[in-house]
Amino acid sequence: MTRDDERWPGLRRVFRLPLGGRRVQRDVDAELRFHIEERIAELVAGGMSREEAEAQVRERFGDVTRIGAELRAIDRTTERRRAYTEWLDDLGRDIRYAVRGMIARPLVAMVIIITLALGIGANTAIFSVVYSVLLRPLPYAHADRLLDLRERNGSASMPVTIGNVGTWEQRARGFEGFAAIWYQGFTLTGIGEPQSVVAYRVNADYWKTLYIPPALGRYFSVQEDQPGAPHVVVLSHDVWESTFGGDRGVIGRSITLSGTPYTVIGVAPAAYRVYAQQPAIWVPIALTQAQLAQHRDHELQVIGLLRDGVSREQAVADLTRIESALAAQYPHAYFDGGIIATSLRDSVVGPTRPLLLMLLGAVGMVLLIACGNVMSLLLARAAARHKEMAIRYALGAGRSRIVAQLLAESLVLALTGAVVGLGVAWAGVWFLVTKSPVNVNRLHDATLNGPVLAFTIALAVVCGIVFGLFPALRASRVDLQGTLREGGRESGSVVRARLRAALVVGEVALALVLLVGAGLLVRSAILLQRVPPGFDSHNVLVASTSLPSARYPNDAAITQAFQRITEAVGTIPGVQSAALVSRIPIASGGMDCVVSAEGSAVGDVSGGDANARGATGNYFATLGIPLLVGRTFTEADVATSAPVAIINRSLAHRLFGDANPIGKRITMCGNSASSATWSEIVGVIGDIHASGLDEDIRNEVYFPMTQLVTGGMWIVVRGSVPVTSLTTSIRRAVASVDPLLALSGARTMDDVIARSLAPSRFTTMLFLLLGLTGLVLATVGIYGVIAYVVTQRSREIGIRMALGADSRRVLGMVVGQGVFLAVIGIVIGLAVSWGVTRWLASQLYGVGVRDPLTFAAVAALLLLVAGVASWIPGRRATKVDPTVALRSE
Repeated sequence: MTRDDERWPGLRRVFRLPLGGRRVQRDVDAELRFHIEERIAELVAGGMSREEAEAQVRERFGDVTRIGAELRAIDRTTERRRAYTEWLDDLGRDIRYAVRGMIARPLVAMVIIITLALGIGANTAIFSVVYSVLLRPLPYAHADRLLDLRERNGSASMPVTIGNVGTWEQRARGFEGFAAIWYQGFTLTGIGEPQSVVAYRVNADYWKTLYIPPALGRYFSVQEDQPGAPHVVVLSHDVWESTFGGDRGVIGRSITLSGTPYTVIGVAPAAYRVYAQQPAIWVPIALTQAQLAQHRDHELQVIGLLRDGVSREQAVADLTRIESALAAQYPHAYFDGGIIATSLRDSVVGPTRPLLLMLLGAVGMVLLIACGNVMSLLLARAAARHKEMAIRYALGAGRSRIVAQLLAESLVLALTGAVVGLGVAWAGVWFLVTKSPVNVNRLHDATLNGPVLAFTIALAVVCGIVFGLFPALRASRVDLQGTLREGGRESGSVVRARLRAALVVGEVALALVLLVGAGLLVRSAILLQRVPPGFDSHNVLVASTSLPSARYPNDAAITQAFQRITEAVGTIPGVQSAALVSRIPIASGGMDCVVSAEGSAVGDVSGGDANARGATGNYFATLGIPLLVGRTFTEADVATSAPVAIINRSLAHRLFGDANPIGKRITMCGNSASSATWSEIVGVIGDIHASGLDEDIRNEVYFPMTQLVTGGMWIVVRGSVPVTSLTTSIRRAVASVDPLLALSGARTMDDVIARSLAPSRFTTMLFLLLGLTGLVLATVGIYGVIAYVVTQRSREIGIRMALGADSRRVLGMVVGQGVFLAVIGIVIGLAVSWGVTRWLASQLYGVGVRDPLTFAAVAALLLLVAGVASWIPGRRATKVDPTVALRSE
């Protein structure tokens, strides 16, 4: 320790720079020793002996160790505050300087901010959806203990039979309860025009299993979930607001559902809107003893609540044991004793998880390309500021201080880009939520909430460091004498040029991956559009209506009412043909059940599953489905006549091979040979894509409407005039039969097909938009690098032209350099795409994930774009005046 340190430790400690803890301890010890020695010297000078003086000083000072500890603590606190204040002062100066730099160079700043806004905004929008759909916890009280339960039938999963759920409730010990859900349509009347509403018929355990406190009123009890109990209903929050105007006095009000009065006892909270297809109302399922004895018809969605303390494996194993016993007791009930248990979160997310993760990866690539462009701009900017950095060094600034300042500039740019990007993100979230045709559960809750904003800020900070750190380190590495001697020419231009070239290669590679994915989806969408549906959808209108069981209690009443509706619609001017079918193709399936041919064991799966539909005889001609052999249904095919059926070509070939199926008999969903209903095949129709153009041809069985009676049917109308003009007339015709019937889902068959293709088109559009964004950014990157190279090599180009090089050679040299970088990026991008496109397999139709035509077309496009981007600065290079170029040096 120096003499000054010994004599003036307190003064030096006040003015020292923030240092480490050892220095603080040394300074405190020195100061204490200084004060002690000074007092001892005073006492000795006054006549005391040194021993007496030391004893008196120790007595007056007290516990020196404790005092030293207190002083050190005060000193550290003071030093931390001083360091923090100095850091804030430095940060404020850096931010002010960065803002002045942005104002001084507005064009560069604007390009950087817009580039980052696009990248960060797109990532924020997609992350908002990912957070809402995948990451946000389910709103139920015991969400982590909920399992979606389905029965197994070979390799297929099936809804649960009513009787099996009743048995589970009695015997399963690993579950606290089972929520049983049965989907049903009702007609709401008495409030404006009759309207169709989707209902969940649920048991009382539903509310305990999926508990969220009601928004208003209460949920129904076990006593109200019994046959013969008073009819009660719980409204969804959406219906309460839209239909009842949010009236809090709705509790206790009576409403009419399909002709039956129900008392409103509660309103569910908006949080129950988890699924994209949300019910409008909940009513008790009220299962009868006859229904509970039924173990063959798979109707129910079941969600189980694990008992607290019981593991998922234990509960499922116990349930599987019960299911196996039921399978042995009911051998022809289409379940094999296995249970398929999925966490409710995974069930809700469903197949959208891979798509959302792919989108998140795609926008991440766009952001990386954007960061590459920004880094390239900052490297060029650092080259222009090389002399400025040298002067700062000469004035005493350290390298760490310069790096901190440059990083602060990058962070200011990144955060400004993030603020602008929030506008892009808001527009993106609005578009995805309101315009997306994809039925994604929980998508409606996507918004720019706290976690999403935190993600945006974190992303901006990371981006600012990623694209700002290396340019800052390069700019702070200055050869002071060499730079000042060169008068500002950059000595490290070769290193920067190579780095910018590497960035362009990476951008091209990422852009190619995006474009290959988009190209595969575009090809898939084109092929899907060309798939013939198997019927004539032109100028066909479809609409559905349901008959309430309260007014149509038996099959005869239902059949008679639908016949009257068909006759009324058929007499409308402009209607060429009107028919009925229980399920229309494309938009809905059918009653999926195993079909067996006579002579095989009933329940034998050799025939496979088939969709059963009820229809009128003129349905096939109305929709333009060709009759290949036999006949359609006639007026003689009534409920009391021999059962008949029409099958499609695929099922005929599967059951009978090349033999003529007319006159042979089949059964569906038979329980035993004695109880099976055998239907004679009277016709064979052509195959249609009943489940969607992207789905394989399914087995189809049609029964006369009089022999497969359902309370809900679709009206199919072919018009001699544009059918969109007939909707009002059709609604009046239905009302003429029964004014309390609602007509819903009215749309053209072309629209049905278009809606089925909308998710594919929407996904393709998103990937194509991201791919084109990546292409534009990569093009800008190539242009920037080549323009920078031309600027750096202007003297060389001038010399070449002075020595006789013609403009074509100079142009070829410049364009060749840009194309060379693009080729390297294309090769790398092709290799990456070869591996990652397999994740798109579930989104493609009719095209392989490694389609050579797509790969070649995208590579050629990028090569062409790179040539054009290089040609523009190349043309400028050919106009370099050799005299001016040499003089400027």
